[in-house]
Parts: sequence; C-alpha cells; structure tokens
Amino acid sequence: MNVSKNEAQTYLQIIEEVQCQARKALAHGGGPFFMMIWGLVWFVGYLGNQFLPSQTAGMLWFGAGMAGMTASFFTGWWISKQLRRPGHDARIGLFWLAWLIYTSLIIGISGAFSDLTLMSVLIAIMAMFGYVVMGLWLWKPLAGVGILVTILAVAAYLLLPGYVNLIMAILGGGVLFISGLYIYHNWR
Repeated sequence: MNVSKNEAQTYLQIIEEVQCQARKALAHGGGPFFMMIWGLVWFVGYLGNQFLPSQTAGMLWFGAGMAGMTASFFTGWWISKQLRRPGHDARIGLFWLAWLIYTSLIIGISGAFSDLTLMSVLIAIMAMFGYVVMGLWLWKPLAGVGILVTILAVAAYLLLPGYVNLIMAILGGGVLFISGLYIYHNWR
C-alpha cells in the first residue's frame, strides 16, 4: 500500500488527536482522583508504621483505609454519574474487591501478619500488581506507576529494611499522589 506524504501526515494528526482526547478522557475520569486518594492513604499509613507503636499504626491504617475506601466509593459513584458508562466502573470495583480478598488470603497464609515490615511490602507489591493489571487493561501509564513503585518497595525492603515504611510513605504514597495530580492538571 502506497501512502502519500500528505496522507501520512493526515493520519499522524488523527492519531495525535485521538491520543489527546484519550488523555482528556482519563483526566476527567476517576484515575487521577483514585491515585491521589490512595497516595494520601499510603503516606499516612506508612508514616504511622514507621513512627508509631504497632497497635496504634494498625488503627491508623484501618482508619485511613476506611477513609480511602469511602472516598473511592463516592468518587467512583460521582464519576459514573458524570461519564454514564454502565458496567465499566462496576467491573473495576469488583476487581479491587477480589484483589482485597486474595491479598488478605496471601498475607494471612504467608504469616506476614506477624512481620509488619514484610506485610507492608507485600501489600504494596500486591497493590502495584493491581495497578499493572489496570494499566494493561485500561491505561498504560498506570502500569508504569505500578512497576516503579514495586521496584521502590522491593529495593527498600532489601536494602533499607529499617526505613521501608518511611520510604514507602514518601516515595510510594508520593508517586501515587503526584502522578494523579500531574495527570489531573496536565491532561485536561
């Protein structure tokens, strides 16, 4: 098939326009909000793990997690009303519910509940697995965020285990929050 220079240029312009529209749709969708919500949850929870007694940190995580789930539910509900994409958001919610159940089983069976540092890293790795799956399914940059935070979590655990929670608060929670903020502000 022979394509003239003008036709090729027209096709490239169409592709660029579709990419621009896709970015805007993502920025108007829930992705950036969920990333910011869970970035804040991670920041608070992991800082608690680093600096508070285990029982207090656990209560802080529980409270932050419940706040994150509540904020995520209402954000998803609000966005589903705005975008009018029936079924799509429900599948994402069901995916994360299944993720929560399987992650809890993995952590429970592995005995990681007795080692808070290991449990923190496993939760981070499993959460980033979810981000990679979402990225492969819906939006490639999310997979990149998942891979980056997974690398940070594993490196922190292996190289600086005494500071893994501090590193995850700043870099893990920070990467999630700043990525969401960047997408929200720059892709509109």
